[in-house]
Amino acid sequence: MKICMPVQQFNFLRVYLLLLPLWWACQLNAQDSVAFKPTGKVSGVIYSNFHYGITSTPGSDAAFEITRVYLNYETLMTPEISGRITLDIGSPDDISPFSRLRRYAYFKFAYVAYEKNKLEMQFGLIGTLHYKLQEQLWERRYLRKAFADEFKIGPSADLGFQAVYRFNPLVTADFTMMNGEGFTRLQMDDSFKYGAGLTVGRQESWISRIYADYMKNGESQISWAAVTSATLLKKLNLTFEYNYQHNYALTRDHHLFGWSAYGKYTLGTRTQLFARYDQLRSNIPEGQTHPWHLADDGSALVAGFQYAPVKPLKIALSYQDWVPWAANLDTRAFLFLNMEIRL
Repeated sequence: MKICMPVQQFNFLRVYLLLLPLWWACQLNAQDSVAFKPTGKVSGVIYSNFHYGITSTPGSDAAFEITRVYLNYETLMTPEISGRITLDIGSPDDISPFSRLRRYAYFKFAYVAYEKNKLEMQFGLIGTLHYKLQEQLWERRYLRKAFADEFKIGPSADLGFQAVYRFNPLVTADFTMMNGEGFTRLQMDDSFKYGAGLTVGRQESWISRIYADYMKNGESQISWAAVTSATLLKKLNLTFEYNYQHNYALTRDHHLFGWSAYGKYTLGTRTQLFARYDQLRSNIPEGQTHPWHLADDGSALVAGFQYAPVKPLKIALSYQDWVPWAANLDTRAFLFLNMEIRL
């Protein structure tokens, strides 16, 4: 038996079958549009302290300070695309927390980010991954910066692009292309800094990271860093990191290097004991008799007690010092009462 279909019905069926996937896709998109609503939030962070000098050297004074304020706006434009703007009010050129503050306001972050599945990308004024893990492990940025940031081995934020790929929950790789000038300066040449890193492990148990970057502007500057951290019995965390920069600030035969060791012991849900020790050194250039950075080389100790009465507030009482390698310079020691307030 032969079945015949009118030509008009056959054409209608063809059009229907052609348009059905498009209609289905539109329905799914409409459902996603109804389910997702763009969001935004404003937040802020304040770092303040009272310190008292316990040595008789110049600069061992007593004062109340607000050392830094961050004003932040974050927005989620789609499930994959977000943006962030952060205003940094403080003293980005300070080398140590003991120096005299100069008040400036900068955009610390201003970027758009894309994240889907295992890939995350950021473009704009971004935070560099050179310090991110170290700051997370140290947990006390309001007391002291991460080692590389504290001693100006590289900027904590820069103009550029970065991509992060998570191979699995234990292995993450990242690549960054930056101006290399930092977030307080504009790019005025055609040189760029290229960086790459590899992170292995979980932060709550054991984690390690290696990182290296390269920049050439006349001289070649190479930096690398390694950090490893272990948490024992969910109470004790110990971390060690090493940083090295070849041709510091693009200056031939001027190398800067050092290490930092720090740890914390959790006494309860709100209280911790913590300590950190830094050592910074420089090489002796050919033809000279002393390290080129000797006046600023030395060691630093931070040790104390932290209490968090509520989640947005941290209070720390600590001893902090700076011991220079140069024999003609004096040790400086302070008692600090620091606060971090998140709004």
